[in-house]
Amino acid sequence: MQNLIRTVFIIVFMGFTLNSFASDSEQLTEQEKELEQVKMLLEKRIPSLKVGLISKSPVEGLYEVFADGQLLYVSDDAKFLFSGSIFSIENGVQNLSKRALSKIDSRLDLYRKEKLSSLDESDMVIFKAAEEKYKVTVFTDVDCGYCRMLHEEMPGYNKLGITVRYLGYPRSGIGSSSHTKLVSIWCSKDRNEAMNKAKGERTFGSDTCENPLVDHYKLVNEFRINGTPAIILASGQYLPGYSKPEQLLKLIIADELKIAKLEAKKSSEAR
Repeated sequence: MQNLIRTVFIIVFMGFTLNSFASDSEQLTEQEKELEQVKMLLEKRIPSLKVGLISKSPVEGLYEVFADGQLLYVSDDAKFLFSGSIFSIENGVQNLSKRALSKIDSRLDLYRKEKLSSLDESDMVIFKAAEEKYKVTVFTDVDCGYCRMLHEEMPGYNKLGITVRYLGYPRSGIGSSSHTKLVSIWCSKDRNEAMNKAKGERTFGSDTCENPLVDHYKLVNEFRINGTPAIILASGQYLPGYSKPEQLLKLIIADELKIAKLEAKKSSEAR
């Protein structure tokens, strides 16, 4: 528990706020103000923190904050921060924290989409399809067997019009051998060739430079990613593991249909 609390106070929280749903637009605005007030108080208490996903909890005076793959609770005056699960025992035992995490999972797609759209592609290693139709973003680790299998299929992805954008995720941590290998790729004059050699021939350079890998690593926790390769589709949907080209194309098309349906629903509601 002490380690968890200590971790909480060194986390860099996500810069995104989840709004609670409300039927009345004026009420929603008030709720947004309320959430923003708690956010500002918490950041004032701990200036190094940036509050992430936040919403009202079922318990009066407590707000749910999601960060670094954890659900936390903060008091309305931001004087107290709690970790652990909250249970309702009014009508049997119900794990409210588990329910909250389920809701957060369904909302993380939008967060991933918006966060990735804000990234500069110059900070990625991109294998672009000659006739690009789709883009996927993949968190990769050069010491991951399934990552190498995915990379071997690159000609197949590109042939189907799928551009693959790599972000780095050294699973053994920043400063590890895996991290050093990724740094050598990102700092190479030809990143694509360096990635090919790292994944195929298992040979690595020794180049170093300023690089975005620490920022990529932070996204792993924000996105609730727990392994490599981790594929993020256009909607922000997270696909854990390796998919063959034809299988990935089917998943991408299904994702595109989901996006179209959501946009059609929003358009209909706006009328």
